[in-house]
Amino acid sequence: MRITGVKLTRKEVLAIDVAHLYYDAGLTQAEVAERVHVSRPTVSKLLAYAQRKGFVRIEICDPREQDEALIEYLRERFDLTEIRLVGTLRHLPGRMGSELGAQGADMLSSILRDGDTIAVQTSSVLTNLAQHLDPAPRRSIKVWHMARTLSDYLRGREDMTALHLIANQLHAELTTLPNPLLVDSVPEANRLRAATKTRDSLARLASASIAVFSAAPIDAIASTVSELGLNRREAETIKQHAAGELCARIIDAEGRVCVPDLNNRTISVTLPDLRHIEQKILIAGGEQSAPVVRAALVNRYVDRLIVDVDTARMIASLDSRCESETPNAR
Repeated sequence: MRITGVKLTRKEVLAIDVAHLYYDAGLTQAEVAERVHVSRPTVSKLLAYAQRKGFVRIEICDPREQDEALIEYLRERFDLTEIRLVGTLRHLPGRMGSELGAQGADMLSSILRDGDTIAVQTSSVLTNLAQHLDPAPRRSIKVWHMARTLSDYLRGREDMTALHLIANQLHAELTTLPNPLLVDSVPEANRLRAATKTRDSLARLASASIAVFSAAPIDAIASTVSELGLNRREAETIKQHAAGELCARIIDAEGRVCVPDLNNRTISVTLPDLRHIEQKILIAGGEQSAPVVRAALVNRYVDRLIVDVDTARMIASLDSRCESETPNAR
């Protein structure tokens, strides 16, 4: 039997040798260049090539993501099953969304079982999650669309491709909400909810196995408040009291719906139904979202949280302040 061994090109062999000298032996690029008889720029290119080929894997271990005191405080205070922190990358704002999505995909994969139903909210967070989700060897998975993101919907930026990507990756049956998110009147909303397809889609959301959703700060909605069909008093209520958006519901710092009429004109999962879903994954980033994330945590709309470090610290700080201001807290 002839054993041919692993076949590598001359460039690949040289790239591996250069990587060993630079990373393992600790030589400078100039010293590596002298050792292998190439120029220093060539060493730099070979190191980059080694990374692209997967010969070198660089892992950044951010100790802030393992802040045990912060994790334990949030876990105990809000009775969380699991919490994951990602670094707050101020100089790479787009990267944080990707990291949140990667953690969301990993968490979802870790708890997903045959026959599960996943209720999801369309958002940029869901898009990032979908892009990191590996095909799962699961059977009989269903994906239900439970809410749109109000700020995206009002700006006409809603992206439904993530729903289809998740369904494809999980070989799942997909059901989307058939109606607009927001209508002009409560009677119209009631009429749409009474339609068979919408009624059935909304009624079963509370029975989902897993919910995956996000939270948006009120600043994300501020520029579109005029499109919500509010009177002056309702607009002022949102300006004065709203903490942000949770599954298209605008809530205050204690998780109460800010404008009942607006809430009744919104066609998505209700907050009581969200609370009844067995496992609820909230993914959020940015310190501005801390008030609405805390409101969701206080009201037990969440049992698994993925958030960046600075936002987690802000949540803990807000919570401590609110608790100290509340008579007979806890």
